[in-house]
Amino acid sequence: MIDFYADFPRWLRAFLEYLEHEREASPKTIEAYEGDLVDLYRILKSDRLVLAGTHDDLYALRRYLQILSGQITEKKSQHSALSTQHSALSTQHSALLKASSIGRKLAAVRSFVKFLVKQGIFEFNAARLLKTPKAEKQLPNVVSERAMADVLAQRKDEGGGMKDEAVRMKDETLSLRDRAVLELLYSSGLRRSELCSIDLSELDLKARTVRVLGKGSKQRIVPIGAKAIQAIKEYLNSPSSDKRRGLGGGAVKGQPLFLLKNGKRLTPRMVYSIVSKAFEGLPDIPRAHPHMLRHTAATHLLDHGADLRAVKEILGHESLRTTQRYTHLTVERMKSVYDQAHPRSGTEP
Repeated sequence: MIDFYADFPRWLRAFLEYLEHEREASPKTIEAYEGDLVDLYRILKSDRLVLAGTHDDLYALRRYLQILSGQITEKKSQHSALSTQHSALSTQHSALLKASSIGRKLAAVRSFVKFLVKQGIFEFNAARLLKTPKAEKQLPNVVSERAMADVLAQRKDEGGGMKDEAVRMKDETLSLRDRAVLELLYSSGLRRSELCSIDLSELDLKARTVRVLGKGSKQRIVPIGAKAIQAIKEYLNSPSSDKRRGLGGGAVKGQPLFLLKNGKRLTPRMVYSIVSKAFEGLPDIPRAHPHMLRHTAATHLLDHGADLRAVKEILGHESLRTTQRYTHLTVERMKSVYDQAHPRSGTEP
């Protein structure tokens, strides 16, 4: 006989092991699924609801979705150690979840219940009957070509000053690194995790390409623009950079392309800091982030006539539909220019 509250921790452990060993999911995916499922357990327990692999599960899961969307309020109850493990997803924030976040949580629940049916624990999969809420269409935040050029030019002019020679060289190397990071993010539309994972051996300066490890541990070859190549060369040729690596300019397998001040691999948090600092003070960019440069690269490519499928391959998208959202942005920009320029656009003079 199924005891949902007692059996859930064991089911969850088995499911996470399945994701890791059979589905070969990434650590981030496993962590996200775990958090989503612990949140499911917490909400169901607070409402004294259970899942038992029967048609009655549909009521429990629909109530779970109603709580996430803020349609009804979660009841207060004593939470176990498991239910409080992921306290970041608190009740007071549940109502603020976007449809896309609810959709992600529902995907985790569907996979979990499907697994339990596959294992013979559940007889009926009620999760497959749930409808995914429609996400609101939001156009990505994009930097104009002029603003992008100004930011990169500003980074190039930084450095110098009256400093000790060793300190000046180290600061210059970090400045060159930051500019190379910005140039590469914009040039190739990389995710920040992809940029941080690049090794020197994966960089081909002559061919102007880099091999990156994308989502799902899938590798792809991405082109690099001439300006980004120049910025990377200047960073690598910095005496302080070569001294920290001990490379003498050569490429060693497993050696990171970008380093922190202490010589360790560049972290995603530092990439976020680099981008935020670079766009600080720009009125049209209230919240700059690394993914913004990925949006910007895709939009500028399409603005200049790049083939949609080619952009899809560069960005490493699974579906062409994901890439197509950037076409909506280019159309909106085109309409804006038309309305401002055409004498018979229909806008007020």
